[in-house]
Amino acid sequence: MKKDWKYILYVSLAFALVVIVRLLSPAQLDWTVTLAHDDKNPYGTYALDQLLQNIFPGKTIQHSSLTLYELKDSLHRPGNILILTQSFSMEDADAKALLRHVDNGGTAFIAANYFSGTVADTLNLNSYDTFMPNIGNDSSLLHFTNAALDTTTRYSYREYDTKNYFISFDTTRTTVIARNQSGHPITIRVQWGKGHLILNNTPLVFTNYHILANPNHEFAATTLSHMPQQDVQWTEFYHLGRREIQTPLRVILTSEPLSWAYYLTLAAIILFMLFEMKRKQRIIPIQQPLANTTLEFVGTIGNLYYHNNDHKNIAEKRIAFLLESIRARYHVNTQMRDDAFFKTLSRKTGRPEEYIRQLFAIIDTISQSPKISTQQLMELNKIIEDFNNTTLNA
Repeated sequence: MKKDWKYILYVSLAFALVVIVRLLSPAQLDWTVTLAHDDKNPYGTYALDQLLQNIFPGKTIQHSSLTLYELKDSLHRPGNILILTQSFSMEDADAKALLRHVDNGGTAFIAANYFSGTVADTLNLNSYDTFMPNIGNDSSLLHFTNAALDTTTRYSYREYDTKNYFISFDTTRTTVIARNQSGHPITIRVQWGKGHLILNNTPLVFTNYHILANPNHEFAATTLSHMPQQDVQWTEFYHLGRREIQTPLRVILTSEPLSWAYYLTLAAIILFMLFEMKRKQRIIPIQQPLANTTLEFVGTIGNLYYHNNDHKNIAEKRIAFLLESIRARYHVNTQMRDDAFFKTLSRKTGRPEEYIRQLFAIIDTISQSPKISTQQLMELNKIIEDFNNTTLNA
């Protein structure tokens, strides 16, 4: 028992040292783009959350981490929806809930660098990313199309944070609200049924870093004031996902001091157990691990298909797996293979557009053929492996 006090002393000293170091360390800014309403770091939106109280006085600003499909029955009609994200894409059920809400007279404000999926396809929406900023310029000026809305002569932002703009949309139902210094549209209002979708291509202008830089809060406030004076439902699902920790320990894990104490306690217990095992536990005989037969099974099934000359079956499975991987990783609709699809996938993978077109041309040829040869199967496998290896290492 006396020897155990030695370990307790070591753990206590380590705990005290960690606490002292954290108390004396200067606060570090986290430049992660969270767009979270309660985040006070540069790319959080705590300042915007406070600003909304002034833009919509007397109205309810409700936050959630649910999808629009989950919220569809609780949405205020004809209330406002607010979504801030870097890349906007949603499932078909969510898109239908959004468009139905707007069609019934609601308003949705969505700010994102990139738009894809059902909503983008429905609105014929496409964005451009200026990968190469202007040499010698580190700032960009934004302005409203309606000169009467500009209460200041200069809304200046970091150029890298405002490098996206819209290059295509349905001009018959769309009004441009704001442009960048090159005259490209960054905020548009789309008429949809009885309501409007207000779409913005520069979500970072609504973060703490830019709103707290006078007079940029005026630009954010004026942009958001295009929504009517109604309750606002701000969902963060499309950028942060489910924020709530699904565990009985969420109260501890959501508090930084309690989480540190919890993890240090676990580490101390594990350390104590390791020392005790080393001193007292009897020798445990070595047990050989069970052989992993999964790869042998896969190889057997593959050889069975190959020796039966069922090349078409193998090719269809390879194609199905590739399309599912593209949808999961790049959030593009592989059923809509138009020019916008090829350009979007080319931009996201870093591969030339001609290469992407060639890949899907081979896929279409094989899919439409009743049978394929060994050479066609090998050609398909080679280009898929080349595509996967290149994009995974990008």
